[in-house]
Amino acid sequence: MAWELVDSADVPDGLLELYRQDDVFMIRANGLELMNGLGHQSEVAFGTMAAEVSGKASPNILLGGLGLGYTLAAAARALGEKGSITVAELSPAVIAWFDRYISPTVLPLRPGNVTVLASDIGDLLRAGTGPLYDVIALDVDNGQEVLVSPRNAQLYDSAGLHALAAQLTPDGVILLWSAFESPSFVAMAMEAGFSVHSSVLASVGRADLCHYAYSLRLVQDAHSKN
Repeated sequence: MAWELVDSADVPDGLLELYRQDDVFMIRANGLELMNGLGHQSEVAFGTMAAEVSGKASPNILLGGLGLGYTLAAAARALGEKGSITVAELSPAVIAWFDRYISPTVLPLRPGNVTVLASDIGDLLRAGTGPLYDVIALDVDNGQEVLVSPRNAQLYDSAGLHALAAQLTPDGVILLWSAFESPSFVAMAMEAGFSVHSSVLASVGRADLCHYAYSLRLVQDAHSKN
């Protein structure tokens, strides 16, 4: 079955398009597939990990990127009524698409501990006016490499990681979804003072093609120097 174009929206870096096959949706950015509901296993695994990685019963989570909502839905299911999830989504159109078209099959009822903001997560963190988070989980773009939106690169460099860490509680965790393994990113993050752990979230169509999660903690010595 062919994908049907549902809607499109201009964004600072180009064009977003929403497609559907029955009740399954896909978003393309500048003609490139950004996310596809036919293969969302890694987003579900990532959302569950975001709810559990801190080890706290009621974590305060900041999720960067709404997309098709599978990460949010998985985190919300794992938390139940405990803790809180704030979602920062850059595009108001993506939020509107989720509310109008996607949520009935992904997250029919929005829990009371979930807040969705139309905001650039970088701007939100730099403002420094919100609470500290136990987990900051970035489900943004394709991860730290092969970026659809060049502006997202600033989230993953040394300064960006330290900006994220500054909004964490002690022992808080930065969690990053990635479509690729990135040894160069791991080396940079470790040089910047973070411990880094990589996990396979799910295979994508074949055994040698996987999506990954990187969990980062700022080591105490590095935290005291910044």
